[in-house]
Amino acid sequence: MAKPDFQHLPTRLGVYTLTREIGRNATTTLYLATQSHVERGVLVEVLNSEGCSATEVESFLSNVRARVAVHLPHVSQVFESMVSDEIWYVTLERPDGFNLTKLAQEKRSLSPMQVCAVIQAAVDLYRNAAEQNVAAGPLSADSIFMSGKEEVSFLSPVLAGEHSAELTAKQMDGLAAALKPVLPQNGVPGQSRVATLVSWIAEGYEGQRLDWEGISTTATTICEQLTPQLRAEHVSGMRTKTRGAIVRESKRERRRMQRYIWMGAAAALTTVICGIAGCLSAPDEVPPLPPNDGTYIHCRSGNSAVRVAAQPVSIREYKEFLEAMNNPDRIPKERRRQLNKDVPQNCTNHTPFEWEQQLKATRSGVKYRGELLTEDSPVRGLSYWNALVCARYYKAKLPGAELLQAAHREGGATGTQHEWTTGKRNATTLFAEGYILLSPAGPPVLEADRATKSHLYGARLVYPAATPES
Repeated sequence: MAKPDFQHLPTRLGVYTLTREIGRNATTTLYLATQSHVERGVLVEVLNSEGCSATEVESFLSNVRARVAVHLPHVSQVFESMVSDEIWYVTLERPDGFNLTKLAQEKRSLSPMQVCAVIQAAVDLYRNAAEQNVAAGPLSADSIFMSGKEEVSFLSPVLAGEHSAELTAKQMDGLAAALKPVLPQNGVPGQSRVATLVSWIAEGYEGQRLDWEGISTTATTICEQLTPQLRAEHVSGMRTKTRGAIVRESKRERRRMQRYIWMGAAAALTTVICGIAGCLSAPDEVPPLPPNDGTYIHCRSGNSAVRVAAQPVSIREYKEFLEAMNNPDRIPKERRRQLNKDVPQNCTNHTPFEWEQQLKATRSGVKYRGELLTEDSPVRGLSYWNALVCARYYKAKLPGAELLQAAHREGGATGTQHEWTTGKRNATTLFAEGYILLSPAGPPVLEADRATKSHLYGARLVYPAATPES
């Protein structure tokens, strides 16, 4: 077989026909390809130099082995590495859609919502890699794909070795560099906000690097602000028809929209500053919070003061809630309907997991899962929906992860079981996600099924700031 001619495509490389170059870096070149006999579309990443040294080949293969061994969210599959005509290459699953390099070449851009989707997917990827102590290099425009269905996929950035703090800066630099050429055009609602966020990813804020948590929080805030404005987002030129008028507005309405955009950017800035500082602090002119009294931890939630319960919901409190929910005379039908609003029908049984065992342990002194319980001990076995409805019953709310972390930093927050926190992602309904905060210092872990009940899961309540009447 003739030696591959990479200057003239298509060309054969082993059982693959390379059809188009779609990306290149210092060491490898990425091609679209088809596999003979099975007619499967793949990507082929070729080690650039012919006759490369054994050290270069081993480094290439070490990275390939690491990529094959690790599974990360949003990352396409790595199939195999091979050598043909003394040329080393690796074959990869071909993601749907186009990479950002192609979009930039065709002078197309992402919408603000899609920029946020790429950022959130990258946050998921890099958080997961850090948790697994996996070295993950920076993403490039070649390796970020957006499908027509607005799904984000990445080519694996995994490297041989372990995670390090130095990698995080490179990851953020790479993500920002990949997004800048495809940022929304001026005049698109949300353009200034996502452009600012991308600049913060690259440069930090006031000389200080953001962390992935602050970046994720700000992207979520932007999405929540834009959702009422934009009914459908699309890559410019990828669709010929939009669902909903985005730019039918008078000059007066455009001026109003511009004011809204700047107000939203200021709100996003406040969120990021909170993430950088590691606290939910209030402006100087806001009155100071009252001291913690051992029952509540006083914290800031945005510009509002709230009281976070120092103790998780107790068996006594949950027993009171459950008895009321099971007594039609105590809770009228309309009030019950309001408490269960948005809760799936099959999740309206609010009895905790192993509830009878917990009650028995409080009465008899028998240990529950190795622990002596009283009615003041934290209740276990709640689903997200149980926690949510219980909070409504007590005219309270579930804390967000940042608020609960702030309460731990303030001191006095106790409890060892995992606690449900409210969703942090862009929501199309009021309660789109359920999270379990596993550690006061770490990010919340997404629970795939909010109906899950486990002996580990409890909840904590948040109340408005104290008033003379309360």
